[in-house]
Amino acid sequence: MCKSVCVIGGGACGLATVRAFLEEGGFEKVVGFEQRASVGGIWNYSERADQNLNIPSVDPLAVVNPIKTAQCYVWPNAVYDALETNTPYPLMEFRDHKFPETTPLFPHRSAVLDYVSRYGEDLRQHYRFNTRVVDVRRRHKWLVRSRAVCDATEGGLKESDAVPDTTEEYDAVMVATGVYDLPLIPELTGLREWHEKFPNTILHSKTFRSPRELAGIEGNILVIGNSASGIDICYQFARCTRRKIYKSARSASRVPGGTSDLVIEMPDISHLEPQTASVYFVDGRRLDNVGCIVFATGFLRSLPFFAEINTSDKPLITDGNRIHGLYRHCWSYEYPGLAFIAISRYVLPFHVAEIQGTWLAKILQKKIALPAYVEMASQERQLLSSRGSRPSFHDLLYPDDIEYMNLLMEDIRMASDGGFLPKEWTEMEIALRRNTKLLKARCLQHFERTGHHLTLRDALSMDIMETRQ
Repeated sequence: MCKSVCVIGGGACGLATVRAFLEEGGFEKVVGFEQRASVGGIWNYSERADQNLNIPSVDPLAVVNPIKTAQCYVWPNAVYDALETNTPYPLMEFRDHKFPETTPLFPHRSAVLDYVSRYGEDLRQHYRFNTRVVDVRRRHKWLVRSRAVCDATEGGLKESDAVPDTTEEYDAVMVATGVYDLPLIPELTGLREWHEKFPNTILHSKTFRSPRELAGIEGNILVIGNSASGIDICYQFARCTRRKIYKSARSASRVPGGTSDLVIEMPDISHLEPQTASVYFVDGRRLDNVGCIVFATGFLRSLPFFAEINTSDKPLITDGNRIHGLYRHCWSYEYPGLAFIAISRYVLPFHVAEIQGTWLAKILQKKIALPAYVEMASQERQLLSSRGSRPSFHDLLYPDDIEYMNLLMEDIRMASDGGFLPKEWTEMEIALRRNTKLLKARCLQHFERTGHHLTLRDALSMDIMETRQ
């Protein structure tokens, strides 16, 4: 029976996992580790952005280092100044924890941090803050080595005799470190030469903080990527500066976002020509006088504290596209007792984490029986055959995400003994999920006309949601 659990990460998903294990009961020790000084994870906004990018950035084993400030060590993240969610807030709510009713339907990042902080207030006693997990390996149990984030360790980067590392044994390890840490900047023909000729003109969405930072750039600005950050950076820049901005899109976007006639859509890139500061596209077009390129190309799957496993014959990470050996995108069938929380893109991670945490707690308490190893491995091979080993391997778009959560909830309900049950979406919340792109567009249009944000009550009163399944 599992008695001790380590949860890595103090963001919303880590907190939800800790709460689920505590609510389930039966565990003698549940400890969370967070390298920052407080809960909140990615929602801890900082004006400091790490401009020391690897270009290209394709090594999933690279380590993201903190920035030392006068007060503390800061881990730059992908949250920028004017970020508003592309998810209606009811879909982000945990069970028994509500956003204020006056919250805009798509809240600002600060409202989300406030919500997560309040949610985690009673869980702080179970966390070790300013503590970086530096190594996790499997022996008879899981050995977790952690290190204080302080000057003596240079922010947790180096061992120190003055502040030695701590190694502890755990029966299970839950990884809730998120998927927005290590930038992906793909190799493009001419990219290295461009970076050498024009240093500091290659950026990543993770380093973006405000369109004002781009406003003074001479020449054309090109954003590469058509997902949430790429769309929003272009929209913010166009709205703030009234200048044209170019966006290279390989495919249609799957996420909601603002639109502007000043955002010029371009196809996928063929190559870069630094000699003339030009970018060529696959349809033969060319963009000259390019002063800045912003890669909104996503992130690599990165698990640097699993160095031993990742150099074994059964690694968790190879090229950074996916995590290997997982059942239902969560449970490691190669390394029992190891699981990963909310790693799928396009899901509602808070909600998924609450469900996955409960599901995993019941597995470790022997209330939910897993299939045999061969069956779990077979299911992953089938998924690999249909999707390929690409960044989209773990994607769960609507309605796949609903089906996935229902699958876990079915196991949870069958194993329930009157204990903790995650929140289940109402019909209204499922309708919000189904209509998210439409709602986001209407909310942005309303704000541009009036300067005011729509609340949930406003949106429902306008009767703009499609009710069909």
